[in-house]
Amino acid sequence: MIKQAPAEGHVKKLPTMTTQEKFEQLKNREMNAGTESEYREIQVAMEKLADADPEGFEQAVLASMRRTRQKAQNLRIKEQMEAVSEIISMSYIAKTYFNKTKSWLSQRINELNVNGKPASFTDEEIETLNYAFKDISKKIGAFSVSR
Repeated sequence: MIKQAPAEGHVKKLPTMTTQEKFEQLKNREMNAGTESEYREIQVAMEKLADADPEGFEQAVLASMRRTRQKAQNLRIKEQMEAVSEIISMSYIAKTYFNKTKSWLSQRINELNVNGKPASFTDEEIETLNYAFKDISKKIGAFSVSR
């Protein structure tokens, strides 16, 4: 039996991956490479991808670097916050300085998903957080118990 080609207009097109998607797929494979030969195979594929679309590859690498930098910054914030969260009430900071709940603050500290995206602090919120710690520090520094 001879198969006929689908009628015009009924051809299914497979979605093609963007350079960004291909890069991310290769990067994930590279992180999980189990052997030296698998690693080399992925490196060759990366080189081919870079040669095929230099501009797209550059944009993919830059986007990956920005995400990595953001993750590192958020990790630093989380580590710094852990150092004071046992001393200072996070509920107090959330309510007093942000007019938000402790959950809101916790979502940003721990990068929890909110509406499908990891929550993080904006630059302005970082400034507010730093102000909160300085303000609390002044209040504690000026405090003394008397008889």
